[in-house]
Amino acid sequence: MADKKTHFGRAGEYYGMSELLLRGWNVAVPVVDVGDDVFVIDDNDKTTWRLQVKSAETGPIAEADGNGVKARFKLSRTQLRSLQRIELFYMLLIRVDASWRFLVIPRPELLEIRNTYVAAAADREGPGRRPLGDDTATTDGLPFEVVLRGEDATGWGASLTPYLERWPETLPVVAGGPGTIA
Repeated sequence: MADKKTHFGRAGEYYGMSELLLRGWNVAVPVVDVGDDVFVIDDNDKTTWRLQVKSAETGPIAEADGNGVKARFKLSRTQLRSLQRIELFYMLLIRVDASWRFLVIPRPELLEIRNTYVAAAADREGPGRRPLGDDTATTDGLPFEVVLRGEDATGWGASLTPYLERWPETLPVVAGGPGTIA
């Protein structure tokens, strides 16, 4: 494994872009990264989406919690909350042993998962730190831990399994168009 975070992150971005290229999407990388890692474009009708790619290595889960691995990501609160004309997808890449596992989550759906988690935690009684709501946060960095157990994924108290190695309907395989072999 590369011991350089920049190399690791870039490897994840290239993996994500290669998967989108194989699905027929064109990919464009901004020269200046101000939050969007990749733009994906359907060359047939020019449908465009933004993609934020995050890569993480795994760590073990305490045995009392069962088998599996966990991966930690740092997201931007501002980006998660910002509705833009061109919508955003999060592609979370998790390096497990010698291969990648991935989740592709539309921004509005991840925001709903986060809001549900914060609301439920605010109502919880007992010991433990509650997550900071966005109105009280002192940093834009938002920690997000994903736990993988076989074919199940969880994060922020919700099942992420519907997003695990599945593509949203809004990112279908793009057939035909420029570059198609007759």
